[in-house]
Amino acid sequence: MVVIAHPPEHLLAEIEVDKVDLGIELEICPELVEDSKCFDLNKFVLEKIVESPAFKVVKIPCKGQGMVATRKLYPGDLILAEKPVLIVPDAIFEDVEQCEEFLEREMNKLSSDKRELVLSLTDRREVQKDAGYDPNPYCGVFYTNAMTYEDDAALCPIMARANHSCRPNAEFISRGDLGEQHLVTNYVINKGEEITINYMSMVEEGSDTKETRQAYLRRDYGFQCTCKACTLQGQELLDDESVREAMKELQAAGADNLDPAELESLISKAYHIQGKHSYILDLFHILYRSAPVGSYRMAEYAVNGFTIAVNLYGIGSKEAKEWKNQLDFQKSVNMMILLDENLPKSHF
Repeated sequence: MVVIAHPPEHLLAEIEVDKVDLGIELEICPELVEDSKCFDLNKFVLEKIVESPAFKVVKIPCKGQGMVATRKLYPGDLILAEKPVLIVPDAIFEDVEQCEEFLEREMNKLSSDKRELVLSLTDRREVQKDAGYDPNPYCGVFYTNAMTYEDDAALCPIMARANHSCRPNAEFISRGDLGEQHLVTNYVINKGEEITINYMSMVEEGSDTKETRQAYLRRDYGFQCTCKACTLQGQELLDDESVREAMKELQAAGADNLDPAELESLISKAYHIQGKHSYILDLFHILYRSAPVGSYRMAEYAVNGFTIAVNLYGIGSKEAKEWKNQLDFQKSVNMMILLDENLPKSHF
């Protein structure tokens, strides 16, 4: 699972696009057989991470391993908080040889359990068995499974089991202040349903039409996506494509150039396609700044922004505190307006 948009192409060039993603996001059958690696990983989670996990890693036909919910999850529920096992600075990440040397040093510092956990991850390169010496064994695994962590790239081996969907139900959030990466529920996930994230940016391919999304995923990730959004048929597909085309028109104008009605329309469409809540929160920031001070709209945007920020980042996060300050400001302004309206009129 890659969540970094453009890993060095010359390292991952040996890809065979012959693995079909069946998009199994519905309830997983109870009789689904888990392989030995999957069993070991679940045991590791129980012993090292959390006593009662909200997910289980299982083998999903034609998709490899994936995460399924062990109970019903609601927006804002924390699925997993994981400390990155490896963090690579952005400057080093861009240089394959330098990155391989850096990873080799960092891997030697890990415990045997964590090394085994990292090396159990997939390497999307199709390296031939008779190819001989592999000069980049760690980079292959890292580039395949790394995700953005603030300004750097990080590897969270358990979270890396989350598969892609163009209509996801969760997203990962960086909490550098806690030294953790969080996997957070965006939309209701039923027990037994696969937990999925969107590998693509919402301002780019993530909100685009089916043909564009699939071409991007084939080129950069090496699989044919057949998620819920990509397998819509008939009128449902036409409706989804229409919403996404309208989104791209609005995005093309630039969010900062949209009026409040257009921004609200963009937010509504983002919810319709189950867009990332972090993207929706950014849009509420713009709406809040554009609203008249003390207006009902400004208060409404502050409430929405605070709610999303708490769900995504947690009540004690910097983001939640910023929105709380904006809510408090609205209360102060409204109180001043109320007092002014009730003061006796001056006779002078």
